[in-house]
Amino acid sequence: MEPKYGDLISDLPGLVKEKILGHLPIKEAIRTSILSSKWRHTWVSMPEIVIRNEDCLTCTKNEDLILSTKFIQFMDWVFGMHNGSISKFSICSDHFSSKAVNRWILNLSRKQIQQIFISLDRYKMPTGFFMSHTLTHVYLEKCTVILPAKFNGFKMLQELGMKFCIICEDHFEKLVSSSPRLENLSLELFNDFYMLRICSRSLRKFDFWGEFKSIHLDAPRLANVSIRKFIPTYDMRNCSLVNNLECSKDVEILEINKHFVMDLAKGGPINKLPTKFEKLKQIKIEINMEDPKEVALALDLFRSAPLLEHVRIKAYSGRAIASVVSACSSSAATEIIYSST
Repeated sequence: MEPKYGDLISDLPGLVKEKILGHLPIKEAIRTSILSSKWRHTWVSMPEIVIRNEDCLTCTKNEDLILSTKFIQFMDWVFGMHNGSISKFSICSDHFSSKAVNRWILNLSRKQIQQIFISLDRYKMPTGFFMSHTLTHVYLEKCTVILPAKFNGFKMLQELGMKFCIICEDHFEKLVSSSPRLENLSLELFNDFYMLRICSRSLRKFDFWGEFKSIHLDAPRLANVSIRKFIPTYDMRNCSLVNNLECSKDVEILEINKHFVMDLAKGGPINKLPTKFEKLKQIKIEINMEDPKEVALALDLFRSAPLLEHVRIKAYSGRAIASVVSACSSSAATEIIYSST
């Protein structure tokens, strides 16, 4: 008689099966779970659920529709039967209806969710999302964010990233200021705000790539600042380097691109910055060497950073480059890149 080995893989410990399912494309993981009840029940304790767009691509539109329908039914079952916490949920796909995703997010708010990554075209974040009091990391792409009237903030949130998102200025300001543990804030291709206002007593890193007419930073613990704009704001009157960094004396790393430098240089006479940036060690800056205001801004900035260690200058024209370099601390390594655009 031949020995009966059984299904050795299905008899693996639960944690091992969770790891295997986590590395399979979603459609393969679902097929495996449909074929085996042991694998199916592994889903109800999975701590991380990641749905990628490529996981749901098939050969024809009809197959896509069938797959997404089966997937929605399966995920509804998973969330309904899940008997533990879900630490991470990620979805990057346009194959599912907003109603289905809304249901899943509502369930997540009851599962001690910590990390949410959502990339869905024109998706309006549901009220259930704002009930998730355990969130520590949030990344939203192509979403619309409207805060509920009773929103009191994400008390545990440490990191927030938003790309191609739509949110009004007041709601954005409240979202940031009502997250008392927020340390990292990343905004990419963001709203064209008139006033981008960042008010946070906990923020350590701010990375911006987009557009605004004016900016106000009130973040005394800010250590890493990167501001890159697409185009300069030609009527920018209330934006100056002094006003925006005088309350952020702990800045260690500063990056500003040529369009923001143009804005800052229009803020009026700079003379000598009244604030010494005692902790500023790295500067990455783009300067038009033919513009005396931009050169003056760079000179004052370098002279106000006695502990400067590294400077990276992208220079447009080079007539004033010697005076700019000489203003850097003698101990600072200076890297210069010349550009004609």
